[in-house]
Formats: sequence, structure tokens, C-alpha cells
Amino acid sequence: MLTPDQLDHFQENGYVILDPVVSPTEFEALRQRCDDITQGRIQHEGMWFQKDIGGSEYKLGPGGKFDGPSDNYRKIEGWENDPLFLQYMQHPVFRGITKQMMGEQVRVYRAMFMNKPPKLGTVLPYHQDGGTGWRLSSVDGNDFLTVWNALDAATIENGCVEVVPGSHKLGLLSERGHTISKEHEEAYAKTSVFLELEIGQVAVLHNFLLHRSDINKTDRSRRGFSVCYIDGKVHRLDAPDHPGFPIIFGPGALTVEDAQARMTA
Repeated sequence: MLTPDQLDHFQENGYVILDPVVSPTEFEALRQRCDDITQGRIQHEGMWFQKDIGGSEYKLGPGGKFDGPSDNYRKIEGWENDPLFLQYMQHPVFRGITKQMMGEQVRVYRAMFMNKPPKLGTVLPYHQDGGTGWRLSSVDGNDFLTVWNALDAATIENGCVEVVPGSHKLGLLSERGHTISKEHEEAYAKTSVFLELEIGQVAVLHNFLLHRSDINKTDRSRRGFSVCYIDGKVHRLDAPDHPGFPIIFGPGALTVEDAQARMTA
């Protein structure tokens, strides 16, 4: 669980930084698994891939199935299918935080690898994670929590996440959510903080916190692993009887053993 001071910082600023929750050796195994996935040495059903096209404009390329070995994947979703990453996602620290924030049963809305390749990376303008575009039964900011893990050191030069402290208190600035208007940016994004992280450090983020990131100006990748945990009661609006989001904590949760069995089948 977050300590009282950490919880106060999160509630006031919309984020809090944690030290690594696993040993350097364990975290290095996660980094290696990322290489195995991006290079096609390990493949899982249910993963979605999108390559980075780079640039100073918010423009994204198409996505789909694995498209061959590459260091230039921008986003890969579906990491709950990998037993090593599933075990990390279910770490007792994350269990404690999500129980503290949401309750006993918790689902994962998305678990994704985010990458800014060397001298590339796509600019992300200020945005919020939520809104009607997510097609969920609730858009209450207390139903969501994102945990961002630094697979590589994240710096200003390589495009670390930049946040506007306290902006989560504004609520959603547009009904649909995500990117905000130029007027909102001028009004609310006057003061920002760069979340520079060492390898293995963790940023716990409120989903309504305004955040952005720049391109990567360095010769080294800036990879992150982002997990959005949601309250287990939240379901898809288009399929209320079939939530479609895997249970990560609580009754019926995914198991590492099942993921391992699928991997070796």
C-alpha cells in the first residue's frame, strides 16, 4: 500500500514515484522478455503491435499482428498473455495499491509496452486517459489507476512523461477525453514536471492527470511498461454481460500457471 505521505502526494498532485518493486535481476528478465517479443523469439496470441513512424506531429501508424523482428515497435498491447509480465503485474505492491484505491476485484483495461526508438518517437500532446471513447460503464476517475514502469532510464532528452501536477482535479476536460484543446492547454498546462525515472522505477498516475511526451533525441531507446488497472465492477457498455477485461486481482483472476501452459502448448 502507499504510505500516508505517498497517498497525500498522489491525491494532491495526481502522481507518485516509487522505487523498484523487484530486484535488478528480476527486472532485467522483463527487459529481456521485451527483446524476445519484439524480435519474434517468443510470440503470444492476443498481442497487438504498432510500429513507430516518428515525428513532431501526433500521427500514428496502423497496428495489428506481429510484423517481423524490429526495434521500432511503438506500442504492443496484451502483455497479460505473457507469464513473466503477468507475474509482475500481480506483484504484491500493485495488489496493495489497487486494493487501497479500488477494492478487492480489479481488472486490467490494458497492459502495454510503449517505446520511443532512438532518434524517433512520436510526440504525444497533452491528454487524459479516459472518457466516452473508452466505452466503459463508468468514467469516474476513482475507477482507474495507471502504473508506468521504466524499462529504460526515462529522461527529458529521450522523451520521458511530462505531467501537470494537480490537473487530475479538473476532471475530464472533454466528454470524449484524451487530447485536450489548445485553449485548455493554455489555461491549465502552465506548470509541468518531467518524470525522469531510473530503470525499474514506477510512476503511479491518476488517469485524469494531464500528461504528454516528446520525441527521443538520443541514441538509446526509451521503453516503458504501462498497466491500467480498473475497478472490477466496471464493464464494457457494448457488452455488459461480458466485461472483456481480464481479472488481475480477486476471484477468477488470471494465473501465471495458465499463461505458462498456453505458452508451451
